[in-house]
Amino acid sequence: MAYQELYGGKWEEIQSKRVDTLYGRKLLRPEDFKHYEVTTQDPRGYEVKFHYVREGSGEPLFLLHGWPGFWYDYWMNIKELAKHFDVIAPDNRGYGDSDKPGYDPTTRRIKLDPLQHYDLDTTVDDQMRLAKTLGIEKAYWCGHDWTSLTMHKFVRRYPEMVKKLVLVNPFLPGAEARYLSPAFFAHSWYSQFHGTPLAVELVESSREATKIYFRWFFQWWSYNKNLWTPEELEIITDNFTKPGNIEGGFSWYRANLGPLSKGWEPIDYTPTHIPTLVLWGEGDTCVVINWADLVAQYYLNLTFKPVKKAGHFLMREAPDVFNQEVTEFLKQT
Repeated sequence: MAYQELYGGKWEEIQSKRVDTLYGRKLLRPEDFKHYEVTTQDPRGYEVKFHYVREGSGEPLFLLHGWPGFWYDYWMNIKELAKHFDVIAPDNRGYGDSDKPGYDPTTRRIKLDPLQHYDLDTTVDDQMRLAKTLGIEKAYWCGHDWTSLTMHKFVRRYPEMVKKLVLVNPFLPGAEARYLSPAFFAHSWYSQFHGTPLAVELVESSREATKIYFRWFFQWWSYNKNLWTPEELEIITDNFTKPGNIEGGFSWYRANLGPLSKGWEPIDYTPTHIPTLVLWGEGDTCVVINWADLVAQYYLNLTFKPVKKAGHFLMREAPDVFNQEVTEFLKQT
């Protein structure tokens, strides 16, 4: 299906073809999880409060979300993985109920320069400070979408903090040229739109505008275009209508995919022997599986698992596969 054919202006027709996309599960809402907050100190002189969900016991496992999302991306995984691990699913800087550094409630805009305060270097150190503030020196880490980039840098900057690594549909050095190429522009246009002054104002102009915009990505990037339930889309919309959340997420694009972005460092091109599981949904239309040729040059102790009938949101699209593969990989000695 081409993206032009996804809705055809008739969202109701898609909704009329409902199947059991919850796989027999009861929908869990945010209030069905255990929520916490912790405050870290950015070395530039301000505090950053992080919100996170934490359940289970045992070895700590961080589940890190991407865009468009928040900790709730893992609602089908947290409780199952918590049977085996101490699961911690935080909201990143700029997302969910975590702080949006520089956000001014009077203007409803972020005043700090995203190139300096929402760049990958900053978000890598956010994860280090979050873990250490929680008293965790070494953990299992899982990164999806934007946080696959964060974790790619993290394991090279702080290898002593990583026991094993899981990457989901990862964006790796070298993929940016493909992603931003004219041939891929029909899929990557939004990354440049997010850098424009009108983007936030337009997407937050009404609740309906917010819902339509984010619904597009959740549907288009999924293998099953009918996957997301109306209830989930309302929860997602609730999240992105909170003050600063739209611009907080857009700031990651402004910081890391613009003409003045810092780009990768030499250390980011070095291979690692840290045990790594890569799960990749074959139906992803955003970070396409053809880019998996980059994985083996960076991860030398690698387990690679393509997943059929799943797209970008693999943990939601194939939750049983995700939970089983992650559990088995992390428990291997």
